Amino acid sequence: MGVFIGGTAFFALSNKAPKIDSNNKFVALHLAYLQMLDSQKNAESSAQNSALNGAPAESQLGAQSQAQLESMEEAIALKQRADNNNYKLIDSESLASGLNDFVIIATLPRGIYNLGLIPNAKHFGFSKSLSLNEDGSEWNWKEDSQNGDMKQFVEFLGANKGAKIVFYDEGDSIFAPAGSAHTAILWAQHLGYTELYRLVGGFGAWKALGKPITTQMPECCELSDDKAHDHSTHGANHEHSEHGAHDTHNHDAHSAHDKAHDHSEHKH
Repeated sequence: MGVFIGGTAFFALSNKAPKIDSNNKFVALHLAYLQMLDSQKNAESSAQNSALNGAPAESQLGAQSQAQLESMEEAIALKQRADNNNYKLIDSESLASGLNDFVIIATLPRGIYNLGLIPNAKHFGFSKSLSLNEDGSEWNWKEDSQNGDMKQFVEFLGANKGAKIVFYDEGDSIFAPAGSAHTAILWAQHLGYTELYRLVGGFGAWKALGKPITTQMPECCELSDDKAHDHSTHGANHEHSEHGAHDTHNHDAHSAHDKAHDHSEHKH
């Protein structure tokens, strides 16, 4: 956990590299995505060699466990969704090696300091799936952003609509609902931004892979010797407890829409 000393957030870092648990569902998705990319490259190479040699290309996946196959299925679905909606995917290793090249936005619909943030990340919560307006039309900002301020979202995105922007959620929404990062990306596209990425495995993979994490506290919750904790300005989606804040957004209203509207094929 990060600690506040004199108003500064300190990193929670470990000098010892963590042992990667391939059974962790977020890490499994991360690894399956990398394997999928390697398989595609190998398949292309094999196909070229087969065309030259007149021999059929062999499968690159080989024998896999059921869990590995499920993770691969999720990785394929994630890739298809990204392709169908014209955005890109990025894995934790690639993002970690180029943090300064990206605007990073966490879309977790919960308090921003219970799980921590990727360094330099900003937080703007979104719902896990798109919502329809009462008249059936799309682009329901109020529901999708959980009453967020669009001006603040645009400020986070920045003035350069060609800047590389990566969004991440917990990483567990692969099928319907598509996940809050997906919802945020569609809104960023709607606002004219073009270089958009989603983090494979989300914060779950990033944390499990031992990448650096900051713990940040909203300004309303910072304590000082001469100022008591002021709850009056604390957002509706923040709920204090020993373990931080938790999402109070109710997604039940979207369940019927999720069933009727498959967002994995949704494209604007």
